[in-house]
Amino acid sequence: MVLLKDSSAKEVIRAQYEQLWSELLIRDEERAELIVKKLEYELLPTRQKILRPFKILTWKKILFPFKTHLTWIIPLCVISFFLLAYVLFIYTSLWVEDY
Repeated sequence: MVLLKDSSAKEVIRAQYEQLWSELLIRDEERAELIVKKLEYELLPTRQKILRPFKILTWKKILFPFKTHLTWIIPLCVISFFLLAYVLFIYTSLWVEDY
């Protein structure tokens, strides 16, 4: 495998890079940052690629599926239903044992 600095296609790749850079300049800032971060990720060694997703885990990313009230209400209702069912089961089993 030949390094880019020793490659004969260095100028072609540089021209492609310049074209991509000019297209990045007309993009939205957040989208451009996302593209650059993806490129940085691709340039990382394999070991860092494996470890990196765990380092950038934030509460915002964890709670992303729970943006609306409905997506909070449904899991809470399910949890409370099973909790209530468990309590009722224990209560009825103690009540039946009494008789």
